[in-house]
Amino acid sequence: MSSSTLQRTASVSGMLAWRSLILVRRMPSVFIPSLVMPLFILVATSGAFHGISALPIGTGSYLAFTLPFATVMGGGFAGINAGMTLARDIEGGFVDRLISSPAPRLSLVAGPFTAAAMRSIFTTTVVLIAGTLGGIVPPGLTGTVAIYLLAAFFAMSTACWSMGVALRARTVQAAPLMQLVVFVLVFTSVAYAPRSLQTGWLRHVADWNPVTRILEASRAAEFETLSWGLLWPAIISIAILLGVLGVFALHGLAKLGKD
Repeated sequence: MSSSTLQRTASVSGMLAWRSLILVRRMPSVFIPSLVMPLFILVATSGAFHGISALPIGTGSYLAFTLPFATVMGGGFAGINAGMTLARDIEGGFVDRLISSPAPRLSLVAGPFTAAAMRSIFTTTVVLIAGTLGGIVPPGLTGTVAIYLLAAFFAMSTACWSMGVALRARTVQAAPLMQLVVFVLVFTSVAYAPRSLQTGWLRHVADWNPVTRILEASRAAEFETLSWGLLWPAIISIAILLGVLGVFALHGLAKLGKD
């Protein structure tokens, strides 16, 4: 890819990312669920399972234990929104017009990919504020930055998954499939309890689930106990998710308009 093509791709991707973000103002129904659900998880889960805090989970507050779950899930919803927006653009003909223009094809996924990360920043901020209002002591600067980055990278990973689905189904009716896989990934990790308290098949699934390492690193960042021993598995898990799901999205993009 030449430097001029790279610059044009970056420029068009930036405009598409901005377009995706301003849709929040014109179509709030697209964004509000992704904001409400993490808050619902934070409040409902901490209330329903607060008794678990009597077990050795690393903190005496189940609300604090749930907060990283809510921020990561918020990132997941931000990624799902990227796929839903792309599917809506395909149905509306916007993608066809963009393909017939000189705009680089890669920008079709690079724009929503970037918007997902940016949207997760807002969601994470709201969740952290809600946690603070609930009595959680905010982590230091390093821990806070780590929480933001882990949620943003998960948002980019789920954006690749949902866009890959959108590029194949080409209809917003595929949204339940986008959501289902993200829910299964998160809920079969350490969302509700640490691995030390899990047994049976769930423990085996959690051991191999890449989201487990992301959540464990995010919790360590919140409790200010994050170390390289917890961070590098999270980095590898993110790299695996981005690599596999990125190829899935790019393969769907390559097939777009050819069948």
